[in-house]
Amino acid sequence: MHGRAELRRHFERGLELAPGLTFTEEALLAGPSGYALLYRRETGNRVLDVVELDEHGQAARVRAFYQDVQQ
Repeated sequence: MHGRAELRRHFERGLELAPGLTFTEEALLAGPSGYALLYRRETGNRVLDVVELDEHGQAARVRAFYQDVQQ
C-alpha cells in the first residue's frame, strides 16, 4: 500500500470484515528505527506488528506476524 488513502481503505475494509475487532497489548518494544507491538486479537491469536520508521518518524514499512493462521 502506498499513501494514506490506500491505508485508510485497508483499515476500513478490515473493520467491515471484523466488526468486533479488539486487541489486548502484551508488549511494546521500541528501538531507534521503529517498534514492535505484540498483542492478542479477539480470536485469541497473537500478532506481532513490526514498524520501521523513516527519517521523519513516519511508518515506512509494516510487517505482521501471526502465531496461528488468520481466519
